[in-house]
Amino acid sequence: MILVADIGNTHIHLGLFIRGSLRETWTLSSVPARTPDEYRILLRGLVGENISYLKGAIVSSVVPRLEWPFSRAIEKEFELIPMILTKSTNMGILNGYEHPDEVGMDRLANAAGANYMYGPPALVLDFGTAITLDYLAEPLHAGHPPIYIGGAILPGIEMAAEALVRGTAQLPRVPLAEPPHVLGRTTVQSIQSGLTHGYLGAIQTLVERAWEEIGQSCRVIATGGDALNLKEHLPFLHAVEPELTLYGLRQIYGINNDCPLPSRENGSTYRDFGAGG
Repeated sequence: MILVADIGNTHIHLGLFIRGSLRETWTLSSVPARTPDEYRILLRGLVGENISYLKGAIVSSVVPRLEWPFSRAIEKEFELIPMILTKSTNMGILNGYEHPDEVGMDRLANAAGANYMYGPPALVLDFGTAITLDYLAEPLHAGHPPIYIGGAILPGIEMAAEALVRGTAQLPRVPLAEPPHVLGRTTVQSIQSGLTHGYLGAIQTLVERAWEEIGQSCRVIATGGDALNLKEHLPFLHAVEPELTLYGLRQIYGINNDCPLPSRENGSTYRDFGAGG
């Protein structure tokens, strides 16, 4: 039994893998003020009676100040030292970023998850606090690993909504919902239209421009909190994998501890929309 943890700016996503299958998932708030003992109590309540069966753990973090207390909580509660994902970790893919130390661990974990589930070439859209688009390219030579090339980052839709409230004197905070008209009849509808339709247009443009640079319309995999909600509005998506990051982390743990996930036939769950997507 392996515990995987993805520490993000807003949430900590946890997954419990048993015999290669993701059996449980949980989400905690990313609260910097928590101590290792507080995280330890939370972990004990989540994992429960499975504690004695836990054999390993892996932690990925884009919030450095949370990495130590959370990892220490795992060490104290489960009496094991968790694996910490770093730039030097063998992930089964090559980091082709111009400055490899700059890329976030979550983006690399997503690429590792895409490599496990589908193989390259693939684009990964992650709808988190920030929205990221990342490209996993095919190996340069047979027998070599796929290459993480890079991608694009833009503020998430909730972050943009909050920026409107903080940066203006009269614009209100609005619920994130699709309005009945693109041309809003009220201020609330106008903000909702700008956020929803504006972001959908931005995402589609990023994907299309990425395809132009790649030279082909490779599969696009979506993950993150809003992926399922946006699925019907993004017809070029081949698959929605809400737990892609967790699978990527579990596969990375397996690569480094001689217990990889069971082999999975590439493309077994994605919807192919043909040459247009």
